[in-house]
Amino acid sequence: MLKWLKGLGGIGGGGEKPDHPMYSVREAEKLLADLPETSPGKALEEIVGWIESVSQTPGFEPGLRAAVLRTLEDTGLRFEETLLNQYLGEARIHDHRSRDRCQKSLAFRAALSEAYLNCLVDDFGIEGEARAGVDEELMTVLCRGMRSTGLQEKVRHLNYQGVDNQVWGRLYRYYRIAEKSGLENRSAKPYRAEQTPTTPQQEMLRPLLLEVGALESLAPEHVELASRMVARIASAFALSGKPSPAHPFCVDLAQPASPFQYGDAPPAVPTARFFGPGAGVDRLKEMLDREAANPLPGDRKEGQEFSRWDVVRVLKHLLLYWGPERPFRLNKRTRAQGKIYILHSLDAIRRVVIQVGTDQFAAIEATYAERGHELSLVAEELDVAPEVWTEKDVSDNGIGVEVPPKHGEWVKIGRMCAVKRSDADYWWVGVIRRLDAKAGMSVSAGIEILSKNPASMWLKLVGKEGQMASTWATSTGSHRYDYVNSVMLESERDSATLGSTLAIDPKEYVQDMVCEALIGEKSRLIKMGGQRDSGDDFVIISFSWM
Repeated sequence: MLKWLKGLGGIGGGGEKPDHPMYSVREAEKLLADLPETSPGKALEEIVGWIESVSQTPGFEPGLRAAVLRTLEDTGLRFEETLLNQYLGEARIHDHRSRDRCQKSLAFRAALSEAYLNCLVDDFGIEGEARAGVDEELMTVLCRGMRSTGLQEKVRHLNYQGVDNQVWGRLYRYYRIAEKSGLENRSAKPYRAEQTPTTPQQEMLRPLLLEVGALESLAPEHVELASRMVARIASAFALSGKPSPAHPFCVDLAQPASPFQYGDAPPAVPTARFFGPGAGVDRLKEMLDREAANPLPGDRKEGQEFSRWDVVRVLKHLLLYWGPERPFRLNKRTRAQGKIYILHSLDAIRRVVIQVGTDQFAAIEATYAERGHELSLVAEELDVAPEVWTEKDVSDNGIGVEVPPKHGEWVKIGRMCAVKRSDADYWWVGVIRRLDAKAGMSVSAGIEILSKNPASMWLKLVGKEGQMASTWATSTGSHRYDYVNSVMLESERDSATLGSTLAIDPKEYVQDMVCEALIGEKSRLIKMGGQRDSGDDFVIISFSWM
């Protein structure tokens, strides 16, 4: 990038051109054509350097600087997309490459946010003035600057980091500029690839509604999906200068702080802005009704970014956190210190928890042998050593832990695990609900305990709606039933409301399938119900005794 320092300083022509190699859009495109296509991280770093130098070099006409910055952003978008796709495909909490990909995206967005703001203030002279005639270029700079500012929130949540207050402060400054200039509801199309126009108000509400949607409790791919959903319905969001039931959340444009739910004490300051999802709730419900009309497969098909279960899960999550019954922590956490033993994967879990129905193992083993599979039945055969983490705090149905740097490569939000405290004799089953990677390479995790009394139970498939169960032909010509191993989770919450559930392999789940529960001499039939939760190797389903 800095080759121009060695002799190109004379490009200026008596003030006709800025003293910069990217003195025009055409020259910018020529220089950007040399970026390494196979190294998106390096290419994005170079673009960040160009953004900063174009922003800081005097002599650009306002429209020219804006056009060159737009060219730099448009070029960087494809490299950023590649980096984030790579991150989503193999995100690891302790992996330097994973974090580096997000950091490069953050640097790109931060540089654009600052450059567009400087362009508005210094070149267009817009701050604090009401403008009668506003051209398309100015609106493009305003909306693009707000977009890059807001997207920093998404990228930080992708990497399990909270949003820096500096980001909120800059977003609010952009919006104050829009309001003072009377542009907050003016329509613009800042990106050619986007068919739907936007407004500065929508650009502010997008990250605000995402933030109150509790992104910190979503896995990275679900953060990305939530961001796309919010962008799709941003025109339905509502903002007001006065509090009301339709505007339950608030920001103070004069304070660089995250949005919050104000409850019974709305701030009485002129810079307070109150907002809510507005008609966006109805839009999400319509999407949910369409998706929930059919049975939901837990797995993604080849080439598919998101499964329908991913979509339904994120829709329900946003509706929950945007609604009147927004969750909050019920149980007080107390500080704790000690070792926590952790095992992950459904296969490991069902081999260490209490096992029931062992009197029919011979038939089950024969079935698995006929399929050509080996079957491990007892905990002593587990060949994976538990990871040892550090306990930080505990509540009635949760544990806060620290994930050591040498462990936890499998860790992400939504992963099921077996948990055993150092002073306990039995394993619990939980799901990782929160991750916080703000403090350098230190990662804290919050584990929701699903059951303190889990039991591994075999199910013999009987049939569905009067049909015969699937059977397996043996070498002798006889038939064997199909067996499914499950983990029964006795709820740690209100058992009268939630009841017990089953965790099984997604490939084994068939809604309304009738099974015989192998729990002793007296058999009982159960019927598989709907999905409650899912992960990479499990689904949690309701069931009913028959």
